[in-house]
Amino acid sequence: MIDKKTKEAIANSLKTGNTLNMRLGKNIRFKIERRLPFLLVYRHREDGNNPISGLVVTESSYLIADSSTDNNSDVAILVKDLAKGIADDYGSVMIVEIWVGKPGSKSFVIKAAKDKAPNTVKALREGLEKFSSNQSGLNVILEETTIRHPEGVSDFLTLKQCQESGIYLLGLEIPPFFQNEHSSEFYYLVFKEFKRAFSGILRKSIFEFLRVQTSFDIENYQKLGSTAVDNAVWEVDKKLSEIEAKYQFLMLISPTNTLQAKEEFISSQHKINPKFLYRNLPVDPDRLKEELFSINLRDIEDPTLAFLYTEKREELEKQITMLKERGTKNFMYSSIRLYSSPGVNLFETAKHLLKTLPHDSYEDVKWLDCYDLAKICTNEIDKYREIYPKLDAKVEVKHDIVGMLVSRGQLYIGESFKVPEHRIQALVHHEVSTHVLTFYNGKMQPFGQMSSGFADYDELQEGLAVLAEYLVGGLTNNRLRILAARVIAGRTLIEGQTFEETYRTLTTDYGMTPEQAFQITARTYQGGGCTKDIIYLRGLIKLVDYLQNGGELEPLYVGKIGFKHIPLIQELKIRGIIKPSPLFPSYLKTADAKDRLEKLKAGMDLPELVN
Repeated sequence: MIDKKTKEAIANSLKTGNTLNMRLGKNIRFKIERRLPFLLVYRHREDGNNPISGLVVTESSYLIADSSTDNNSDVAILVKDLAKGIADDYGSVMIVEIWVGKPGSKSFVIKAAKDKAPNTVKALREGLEKFSSNQSGLNVILEETTIRHPEGVSDFLTLKQCQESGIYLLGLEIPPFFQNEHSSEFYYLVFKEFKRAFSGILRKSIFEFLRVQTSFDIENYQKLGSTAVDNAVWEVDKKLSEIEAKYQFLMLISPTNTLQAKEEFISSQHKINPKFLYRNLPVDPDRLKEELFSINLRDIEDPTLAFLYTEKREELEKQITMLKERGTKNFMYSSIRLYSSPGVNLFETAKHLLKTLPHDSYEDVKWLDCYDLAKICTNEIDKYREIYPKLDAKVEVKHDIVGMLVSRGQLYIGESFKVPEHRIQALVHHEVSTHVLTFYNGKMQPFGQMSSGFADYDELQEGLAVLAEYLVGGLTNNRLRILAARVIAGRTLIEGQTFEETYRTLTTDYGMTPEQAFQITARTYQGGGCTKDIIYLRGLIKLVDYLQNGGELEPLYVGKIGFKHIPLIQELKIRGIIKPSPLFPSYLKTADAKDRLEKLKAGMDLPELVN
C-alpha cells in the first residue's frame, strides 16, 4: 500500500519538475527526473537474473517492479493517475514495457496498436533492425496486438485504463542474445554494447512520439536522457584522476640527457646509438595497477559515461605498463597499443609531403631564445586569465627538456630551445591557445577527466594545435615536413631499424637536416621506441576531414577529448551535464583566421595549408 505522504511527494515532484527517485517497498524503484510524458516499465521475475534493469536505469523516467505488480496494484493505479495529469497538459503519455524473451529467442518483438503512432513504431523498428544487422541471427518482429505485456503475467495497465488516462502503451520483448541458454553464461561485453545502442534507439522512438503525438516541446532526442549523474561516476572520476595525478607520463618517458646524447652521437660519426637517461619513477607501476583495477566501473548506470571511463581506465593501464617497460623493447609494443602505428595511407601521405614540399630558407631570419619565448607565452596566458581568473598556468624554463611541453596546464620550455621569429605566434597558439586553454576549459567541467584527458585525446589535441599554426599564418613547409618525417620515423621504428638507420633514412632519403633528423629520431626512440609523434599529422588529417564535412570547431575546445568523443560530449552538453566553456582561442576572433578557416572548409589539400 502506498501511503498518503508518498503519493503527495510524487505529485509535488511532478508539479514542480523536481527529480523523484524513490524505492517503494523491497522490489519497486520509481524515478522521474522531470515532467516528461513517457515512462519505461520493467517487471522482473524472481526466478532469474535481471539484466534488463540495467537498460532501464539509464533513462530519466522509469519504474522497476516485480512481476506480481498488475493493473490492480497501488503502483499501477498511481502511474495511471499521474499519466492522466500529464496527458491533460500535453495530449498523451507514452509507456513502454520491456521484458526478456524466452531462452533461445533471436527476435526483438514490438507489440503495438494497429495504425497508432506509426512514426514511433517505425523509429523503434528501424533502430533495432540496424542493431540486429550487426549481430548474428537477430531479427525484429512487429506484432499489432492488444496484448502488450510479457507472457505469463497480468497487464500492468489494461487498455481501458490507458484510454481513460491518455496513455499510448507499447511492449518490447528483448531476446536474451547476451546470455548462453545452456550454460547461463552472461556475455558482459555484448550486453554493454547493446546497452549503449538501446539507449539511443529508445530515445529516438520516444522523441518521435513526443514530436507527433503530444504538444511537448523538445528539440533533440538526447534531451530525453538523464540530466543527473549518479554517485558512482563521481567516485570513479575522482579515483582515476588521483591515479593519473601520481605521475606525469610525458615527462617520465622524455630523456633528460638529449643534448649530451646528441653530442655523443655526432662525435661517433653517427655510428653509436645514443643511450638515453630518464627521471626516476615516483610510483610503483604494479601498485598503481592494483589501484586502477580495484575501481568499480560496473556501478556506472549511464552508458555514455560508462564508455568514457572504461576507455580511460584502459588507457591508464597502457601508460602504467609503458612506465614499467621504459628502456626496453616491450615499450615500443605498448606504445603501438596506445598510439597505434602508421597505416599505409598515412605513410604514403608523409612520403608525398616530404618529396613535394621544398625546404624553407632560414637566411636573414631572426631567432628568439627560450626566455623571449617565455615572455610572449606569459603575456598570452595573462590575456586568458583576464577572461577566466581561475587560470593559474605558469611558464617555466627547464634545462632537462627539449622544445616545449604542456603538462597539467603548465608550460615548460627547454633552456636550449630557440625559434625563428616568424614561427612565434604559431608556437604560442599551439601550446597556449590549444593545450593550456583546453586544460582549463576542461578543469571547469564537473569531471576531472575533462582536463587530464579522456582516452585518445592526444590526436585531436595535436590536430587542433597544428591547425592553430595554419590559422595564425605560421604553418611552414619545414613544419609540415617535420610532421611527415615523424611518421616516417615511426614506420622505420616498427620495421626494426636502429636509431642510426632511421637517422640516415631521414637525412639521406628525405633531405632532413642533421638537427631535424636527430630531434625526430630521438623523440621516436625515447623510452625504447614510441609511436606517439605520428598523431600530429594523423590528427591534422582527421581534423581537416571533420571540418570539410561540416564539423564545427568551437565544441572541440571544451576540454581534452578525442575524435570519437565529439558526439558523446555533444550528447552530455544537450543533457545539461557539460557546461559552456569560458575560453575560446583568441586568434579565432580575427578576420584573417576566419578567412583561412572558411577556405579550409571549402576544400584544401595539406600542402595548401602552408602559409
